[in-house]
Amino acid sequence: MAEISRQELIALRLASQRLAPVPSMPSGPADFKRVEQAVQWMGAVQAQEYAHARWAVGSRFAAPAVTDAAIEDALARRKVVRSWVLRGTLHLTAATDLRWLLALAAPALLTRTAAAYREVNLDEAAFRKILPALRQCLEGGQQLTRAELFAALARRRIDTEGQRGGRILYRAAQAGLICLGDPQGKQARYTLLDEWLPPQPELPREEALKKLAQRYFASHGPATLADFTWWSGLAAGEARAALEMAGPGLAHALFGGDTVWWSKRTQAFAQPAGKPALQLLAGFDEYVLGYTERQAIIDTAHAGKLMTPNGLFRPALLLGGRVAGTWQAEVKKGGLSISTAPFTPLPRGSAGALRLAAQRYAAFMGLPLAQVR
Repeated sequence: MAEISRQELIALRLASQRLAPVPSMPSGPADFKRVEQAVQWMGAVQAQEYAHARWAVGSRFAAPAVTDAAIEDALARRKVVRSWVLRGTLHLTAATDLRWLLALAAPALLTRTAAAYREVNLDEAAFRKILPALRQCLEGGQQLTRAELFAALARRRIDTEGQRGGRILYRAAQAGLICLGDPQGKQARYTLLDEWLPPQPELPREEALKKLAQRYFASHGPATLADFTWWSGLAAGEARAALEMAGPGLAHALFGGDTVWWSKRTQAFAQPAGKPALQLLAGFDEYVLGYTERQAIIDTAHAGKLMTPNGLFRPALLLGGRVAGTWQAEVKKGGLSISTAPFTPLPRGSAGALRLAAQRYAAFMGLPLAQVR
């Protein structure tokens, strides 16, 4: 089996992730035209931090094609939805994908979390009482914050103290009962999925498995089976079967002793010699988060500066497809201030590229760029 170098892997991933220019592809557009199109391409977008999730989507567009406001509008128009989907964490999905993704991911997730539910006295008998009560709280188009929903459940004598309330919400989302609706300021609000989105035809499980594998390796490849298994949250046997079904459309090679797969349609472009692209990625960006191993894109010595022990992924400063530091943005009176923390001094001549990347983010946010440092 042929081997690919780290540079080839990075070039392919940048193209797959739509973080590098991609020409017209046989089964997809060169540039996304709609927010839901970009989300659908990625399969699902980690959305633990809502503001970062919006930039994770926005950064996949050819600048300045989309703004933060446009992405919020897509959620308000119910083209994109935020809910607990893969691995029991919050994701953005295209509205047309949410139900089949939930049906696919929920069985393995419920098996893995059964002990955690039992720790707070939640079993199938308890949920037969709780889920109908939760539905009653939200019927009629209600959208409630976490505190409001817990108060409504308390009036029905449902205990939500400690971790119990969160477990109830996770289970309700995994069962396809609730999703997140319109936020109230910075607070998320919960609503009934069946009232939020129109019904969708069920997707046979084998077809759903194949589709998810196709989406993942097209948008995240080159990646290993272990990467896909972790990202999808599927049981190992189902993940392997999904890869096998998607296999005819995938290329494969060895990297670091492991087999990696990617879509045959992916076209990679090396950055011009001496001019590696500089990009500002979102916190929890799929380019960093979507794999089990990250040595190809970040030196082990610096990994702890990007990924904290408690599971936070800071916004990454990307240089030539490798993580070269972190960054953060702050809104001040004069506009947007961006500060960077490179792991090592950036190459000479990087100041202009950094400012361009910062200007792109400021344009996305609809704010003037006040400072870059």
